Amino acid sequence: MKNTKEIKILTDSYNARRFGKPYIARLDFPTPAGTPTWGAWIGDPGYAGVLIIQAMPGEIIMTGQKDFRKPNGGYPPEYFQVQDDGSLEKLPDRAAAFAYWKARQEEEK
Repeated sequence: MKNTKEIKILTDSYNARRFGKPYIARLDFPTPAGTPTWGAWIGDPGYAGVLIIQAMPGEIIMTGQKDFRKPNGGYPPEYFQVQDDGSLEKLPDRAAAFAYWKARQEEEK
């Protein structure tokens, strides 16, 4: 992939009994539910680490961390659009991520 960027996000230490390990994924929407392609988290449970994934400019990235004390898994994931320089622009929610992805697909036709 010619314009692939390596996305790295530093994570803070956390209470490993309460929270799952942080996650990152590239998100496609063949259906409105979305399909993740998982990246990696490098670190030891409870300690700071780094999330890593390869992505092209314009793709959608999702990050999050499960909270075992919350009935629905905790906080909703965060969504980002990969910029040309590899930086990330935050999107407000999953619906906005889907709308952006859908518009991008229409542009590429």
